[in-house]
Amino acid sequence: MSPDRAAGVGDWRRPADNRAALVAVAATGRVAPARLFPELLDRGRDGTVTILPGHGGVALGVHAGDAVERWLADHLTVGAAIEDADGSPAVPGPLHQLACVGNVVRDAAGRRLGVVAGKRGGLAPGFLPPNLVAVEAPDERLASLVPGDRVVVEALGRGLALLERPEVALLNLAPRALDALPLDEEGGRLRIAARAVVPSRAVGPGLGQDPWIGDLEIADPSALEPLVELRFGDLVAFGAVDGAGGRFHRPGYVAVGLVAHGPSPAAGHGVGVTLLLSGPEERLAVHVEAGASLARALRRWSAEPRA
Repeated sequence: MSPDRAAGVGDWRRPADNRAALVAVAATGRVAPARLFPELLDRGRDGTVTILPGHGGVALGVHAGDAVERWLADHLTVGAAIEDADGSPAVPGPLHQLACVGNVVRDAAGRRLGVVAGKRGGLAPGFLPPNLVAVEAPDERLASLVPGDRVVVEALGRGLALLERPEVALLNLAPRALDALPLDEEGGRLRIAARAVVPSRAVGPGLGQDPWIGDLEIADPSALEPLVELRFGDLVAFGAVDGAGGRFHRPGYVAVGLVAHGPSPAAGHGVGVTLLLSGPEERLAVHVEAGASLARALRRWSAEPRA
């Protein structure tokens, strides 16, 4: 999609939204420590127990645009994993539930650290740990972080809606991330590009949960086309999934999200996708496109000056 098209110039314009009415709030949290959960050790498909990093901490060198299969890890997220300030591990409180992809994240001194790049959710019931928010940031900034350091998310996006297309729900999206999506219009309905379309039969952990908490996992990677190599920040669609008020199987609906965490050796788990849009197929169409990703935008936003 050309920059002009993305900006809504020409014979198509982006639908009007309510961003002017949204309230930005400072949601406080902390850098999550790397954790192990002995009671939840991952037992792989071959029956062996595997302990790998990925449950929190700061992942130096891991960024949006990297192939998720590149790293030997478990539910790995990019950059710094942050969480709400209360509880250990934290429950999904205001920081988790208000944070949106593209929001600015600052350190305790008020300096720009990076941007929200997705969410990882815990297990139901009770959203067992960890419930994390991923922060894309340059390595030189990540290197200065210590688990427990206070952070602030400039949370903006909860309540964002398309005024003329109320059937299409927006989730976990900052306004500028909405602007960066590969959207256009065809036949009177919105059309969005995705790297892959995953059938609902391949969906695992995350079903039945609040779409603002964590992610929806691709439990059966064989459902992907053989040549699709997913990367952090890629856009992925789920067929027959409604993510508007919950995440559940619903024929005739589609949900689209961003690859937020990598795979796991645990049986029944896989790559996690934080939902961004959902609606009926007659209002929201998906087409497969190799370059459908927010990775470049996330890297660009994260590198903005620290002041």
